[in-house]
Amino acid sequence: MKTLYLWVSDKGWTPFQYNELSELSSEFEARNIKLGDGCKLGDGCELGDGCELGDGCKLGYWCELGDGCELGDGCKLGDWCELGDGCKLGYGCELGDGCKLGDWCKLGYGCELGDGCKLGYGCELGDRCKLGYWCELGDGCDVPKSLFISASRHTVSYWGEDVIQIGCKRYTISEWQKHSRKIGEAEGYSPEQMEEYKGYIDLIAAMHKTWALH
Repeated sequence: MKTLYLWVSDKGWTPFQYNELSELSSEFEARNIKLGDGCKLGDGCELGDGCELGDGCKLGYWCELGDGCELGDGCKLGDWCELGDGCKLGYGCELGDGCKLGDWCKLGYGCELGDGCKLGYGCELGDRCKLGYWCELGDGCDVPKSLFISASRHTVSYWGEDVIQIGCKRYTISEWQKHSRKIGEAEGYSPEQMEEYKGYIDLIAAMHKTWALH
């Protein structure tokens, strides 16, 4: 037996017990909630009115979705995720445990957010964006214009130009790609950290190349 919380006028968030989601079809219909085929919800989740989940979506334990959220096919949310009102996730998005999205955030298809990521009100991420653990974006951030990654040692910053700043070091993308290991050694990075930052540099390089074509 699982529990799902739905909003009830004059009562607030109210628990509904179920074995199969189909048992709550009348409650979903009354709130204009639509679940695609094969959706799975962890125990203790909350679904706001008007939520739409595509086929094969999976929510972990105690996830909270505000009113009017839309998840494309195959989206996966870890435990304790929170989505504000009107959030939209493209198909195949994956959010780690404890991610929090403010109202009206939009994620393109195939985005991946590591554990503990936080996006402020109205943030937008393009297709296939990836953020590591515990990244935070303030209100209204648009990743095609700027990207900030709170990495293990230093923050990685990119403003849409051919420049990446990691900590206090600021070089062109090609310079980072050529000399990242040498710079990392000088900064005392471990081999694992150098691989981590190389991944961020390669990701930004690919994003920059794509955006430069548009």
